[in-house]
Amino acid sequence: IGSAVIAVAGLFLFSQRGKWTFFDGVNLIFHEAGHLILGFMPEFIVALAGTLLQLVIPGLLAFYFHRHEKRFATQFCVMWLGQSLLNVSNYVADARARVLPLVGGGEHDWTYLLGKIGLLQHDVSIGKVLNVVALLIFALATAWPWICQWRANRRNAHWI
Repeated sequence: IGSAVIAVAGLFLFSQRGKWTFFDGVNLIFHEAGHLILGFMPEFIVALAGTLLQLVIPGLLAFYFHRHEKRFATQFCVMWLGQSLLNVSNYVADARARVLPLVGGGEHDWTYLLGKIGLLQHDVSIGKVLNVVALLIFALATAWPWICQWRANRRNAHWI
């Protein structure tokens, strides 16, 4: 049942690409906290810190729950990671167009980051790649119990 819930939630979140969801609000809190926490670092790191923290938090929680064998909590956090990356993919793809509203009206992180590394003209393509990776993460979240069962079966296999 957990995988069905995760699959439906994942499909819903993926279908809402570009629309504001509850997860986007949570991601925004961690995103902005990343800028604040690493605010003393060089500008490039500060700009990247928001995206990094918004991805690291669900990733760390997924790792924690996996280590404690909480499958549904792990699935949920992996799905959240996929949704967060979906959010990032939209943000990256918007680097030149700058249509998305920004908190505080400041500089667009990804306009700055991609501009600094000479990839600004590829913002949409990079966003599409991240979008595909997010979809794969949603699939991983759905398949998580089967992956765990397969690994357990491999560990317990007795070779004759």
